Amino acid sequence: MAIRRAREAAADYLAARGLTSDAAIVRQGGGDDFPEVAIALALLRGQEGERGRYERALRTYADPDFWEADIAEATLAYHDRGLIARAALTGRELFEIHRD
Repeated sequence: MAIRRAREAAADYLAARGLTSDAAIVRQGGGDDFPEVAIALALLRGQEGERGRYERALRTYADPDFWEADIAEATLAYHDRGLIARAALTGRELFEIHRD
């Protein structure tokens, strides 16, 4: 999926620069060796990693078991105090510690 989005972005960029024949090659699925495609792909892959961390953190917070327990001090949320969110925002996967 990232390569498709990278091609779209690169083709749009090439077309905006007046390189319509290169843009057409990329739109047809070629030109993966073009620097514009490679750069777009690298940027998108970096964003996918960041987005994945955010989604995993949100899934943890969305889980009712994260918040519920017989007493408040027994919930994972009580002990978390935002650790999962801070870890995701700083590029770490610390939220996984709560699933052990």
